[in-house]
Amino acid sequence: MSISPRGATLMDEHRAVRRLCLLAPLALVAQPALARDLLVVGTSFPRIFEASGKPGEADGLGAELMRRAAARMGLGLRFEVLPWLRAQAMVEQGQADVLVGPYRTPEREQRFLFSRQAFYADALVFYARRNLATHWVGDFTALAQVPVAIVQGWAYGDEFERARPGLQVLSTALTVETGLLMLKRGRIELLASNERNTAPVIEALGLAQELQIINPPISFQRGHFAYTRNARGEAWRDSIDQVMSQMRATGELRELARQWHIAIPE
Repeated sequence: MSISPRGATLMDEHRAVRRLCLLAPLALVAQPALARDLLVVGTSFPRIFEASGKPGEADGLGAELMRRAAARMGLGLRFEVLPWLRAQAMVEQGQADVLVGPYRTPEREQRFLFSRQAFYADALVFYARRNLATHWVGDFTALAQVPVAIVQGWAYGDEFERARPGLQVLSTALTVETGLLMLKRGRIELLASNERNTAPVIEALGLAQELQIINPPISFQRGHFAYTRNARGEAWRDSIDQVMSQMRATGELRELARQWHIAIPE
């Protein structure tokens, strides 16, 4: 049986419409990735996320993981190293796509979508001046009369937050450097920080002979990637999580962490 030219045209049009209908859901899923390049932000976290000296670039384990994820997803990306509170606000408000390195807390989970697995781990510790009486022995109640400073925007763990109303937190330092100088000058007795962030600053300031870590650690925290709490953020989170899971399974994540001297959680 022959088909008229008009009948063939109608059949071709029907097939084209059907193909568009089948492709429509895929286009909707891909839309967040196609809208613009991935904008990845964070603050200066040594060996995790650091300025590289080139516009739109960054160094560190977090930056390298994002570069590899974007390449495998066929995406362009750019980085911005910003003050910590500004970086958080940009992702929370949807002005940036990925926040590098935040510790997961109940308060932050109200503001962000977190990667399902952490990609690094930190020990939070107290720093003190050398040759002074040790106030910290693992008991927060012993610090009730001890002047303490914390770093703005940082999370120190549930136990610290529960104890915080009973602590004499005299100041919130804008940066680790500011906190260390406060400690050196005797304005506080303890600075709560983490060793990874603080060790290079102590070295740069020439304070290794004046300041020391007081054990035991305050807490151990795990660092994540975080995303805007909306459908677009969820799409990014799910896609990048899949790539990260593959990198963990093949040992690629462990090798990169070794190269950057970063501890990764199991």
